[in-house]
Amino acid sequence: MKKILCAFSALLVSGMIFAATMDSKVRSVPKAITEKVFSSPKEGLPLLVKHLTQGANGASGKVKVMHDWICDNIAYDCEMYFSAGKIENQDYESVLKKRKAVCAGYTSVMNAMCYYAGIESIGVYGYSKGFGYTGKLDGIDHAWNAIKLGGKWQLVDCTWDAGYVDYKTYVKHYTDEWLFLDPKFFIYSHLPEKEEYQYLKEPITQEQFVKEPYIAGKFFRKGFSLGKEIPDYTTVIDGAKSFEFGISQSGISITSVIRERKGGRSVENSTWINRMGNKFTVDFDVPDNKEYRAVIFAKKISEENFNDRFAIQEFAQHVQQTEALLAAKKITQREKDFFESAFFKSEENGVYYPLEDLFATERNNAVKKIFRLLGISANMHEPVLDFLIKASPEYSGYGNIKKYPSCYASYDTATSTRLIEPISGSLKKGEKVRFEISSKDYIGIAYKGDGNPELLKKDAKTGNFIGEFEIPDTDRVIIYGTKNNKNLTGLWFYTVE
Repeated sequence: MKKILCAFSALLVSGMIFAATMDSKVRSVPKAITEKVFSSPKEGLPLLVKHLTQGANGASGKVKVMHDWICDNIAYDCEMYFSAGKIENQDYESVLKKRKAVCAGYTSVMNAMCYYAGIESIGVYGYSKGFGYTGKLDGIDHAWNAIKLGGKWQLVDCTWDAGYVDYKTYVKHYTDEWLFLDPKFFIYSHLPEKEEYQYLKEPITQEQFVKEPYIAGKFFRKGFSLGKEIPDYTTVIDGAKSFEFGISQSGISITSVIRERKGGRSVENSTWINRMGNKFTVDFDVPDNKEYRAVIFAKKISEENFNDRFAIQEFAQHVQQTEALLAAKKITQREKDFFESAFFKSEENGVYYPLEDLFATERNNAVKKIFRLLGISANMHEPVLDFLIKASPEYSGYGNIKKYPSCYASYDTATSTRLIEPISGSLKKGEKVRFEISSKDYIGIAYKGDGNPELLKKDAKTGNFIGEFEIPDTDRVIIYGTKNNKNLTGLWFYTVE
């Protein structure tokens, strides 16, 4: 077995999502088998695999339930990962006895389980755009599985599907993002050391892998596709830069942001999304000559995604608030206890993280109920595409202004609404400004300055909504959409200077 410094997922923090579908058989294993697996793996693992795969829907169903069991039972070994590269004892027996592993150990366990299930599986070693990736390859840093199903090799990364690491703390967070992801999508984050393990008709080079951005598996799973031009991992711009993407699924909300590379502070009003049917564009710009991280986020509108980490004071405040909810008889003592037990405090940084258990239905429902009562947003988006962006030597950035308007959540979900003008984050009072918007989401578009909203006129030729207004002495100008000419929904707003 190769000794590698295993990388974990590049985009570390996701929302607390309660909609993941882990196979329930992982919790139906008899106690005697479970104990045997962790005390005597050679004897226990065949029994476990037989129990898990019995009645499974074909070979792919067997791999799915084994993948889920690994994600549910093996924790990431942060102590080993941060031990100056001293990676050892990653054979499946050592991993099962310890119940901890880095990527090589996750891969070993999956290989062993597949062996007992009569399925061909190999460990693939290579490079990844995981934690610590700097835009260049510094040696083999990750391992995953290639599993042969129906004569075709499928790729699986149990390490990244089991959870993530934040500031030396492992946080259990199940996904199936990297389970059977098509090799042509897998390649945006995983590059095998040996070309034949790419499983592509036209393998890419190391140079191409380094040049391309990190694209999460969920980007493709949510129905996104790439346009003719995609960002470089480090994109250098001479002004606002636009990229086009496709989207095939409905009910998806999309946002974007750029963040300071050091410190992670978001730079507001530096990106803009226009979405028309099955395509959307994202414009990016930078305020100065620093290097930033550009991220596109997405979520299914039907999903409830909550914040998944709380600072000490913030969590203490929430606990206090649950006391008030209990006193007001809005929750029960049992629900309050569930809420407090659903998080753990990291000894590394004192932050509270969710203690994930997808099968703790009553507890999870109590947490969701309390979040709603506390007004904690369930609208957290997940990062799906990530790259670095900076100004060229000839470009000094857009300066100390608001480059683009500020958006309301309703605009993030609009599927066919495009702002034509003005595309600016701020307007000057006293100026006459022409507004033009194209929309199939709304039958009317309204402008609001310092008075009542005014509907824009619909142009007979273009079908666009058009209006010209003198900007008043007010804090902001708001653009609304209406679907019935009665109720107004905020789309975006401009700051007035």
